[in-house]
Amino acid sequence: LMLGAKVLSPVSSLQGEVANDEVLVQRGEYLAKAADCIACHTAPNGQAFAGGLAMPIPFLGQVYTSNITPDVQTGLGQWTLADFDRAVRHGISKNNQPLYPAMPYVSYAKISDDDIKALFTYFRYEVEPVKQEQPNSDIAWPLNMRWPLQYWNVLFAPDKPYQSKADKTP
Repeated sequence: LMLGAKVLSPVSSLQGEVANDEVLVQRGEYLAKAADCIACHTAPNGQAFAGGLAMPIPFLGQVYTSNITPDVQTGLGQWTLADFDRAVRHGISKNNQPLYPAMPYVSYAKISDDDIKALFTYFRYEVEPVKQEQPNSDIAWPLNMRWPLQYWNVLFAPDKPYQSKADKTP
């Protein structure tokens, strides 16, 4: 398998900032509920979207969900729309590390650009910021190395958003 720069570090087609637009916020809230983001990004008895939920991976250990509140230090507060897009649709973190597929980015890869913008706008402007660090996973070496996930992405991760069919209604 060959890994090109696109696979190792996909570039987002989305650039710039998102404005606090009420229509986008409402659409983003709808999408966050439809995708049930709160189920994975909220620990038991934790604050909404602050992460920390343990996700057991059989035979390997646990990974923990990330804080997707707009907190500047521990959440999405310093993320750009492109950073968010790369994580949600391509499985690449802000620090350019592959995400474990416990984050279902393969399922979200087909989300439209407009829907990614709406989700990011919702998390940026409507969700309450919560300062909460993400615990480190407890997957042991060498299974904790993330570079092999790039091969997994080549095999299983779609790289283009969904395209509507002209002969089908929404």
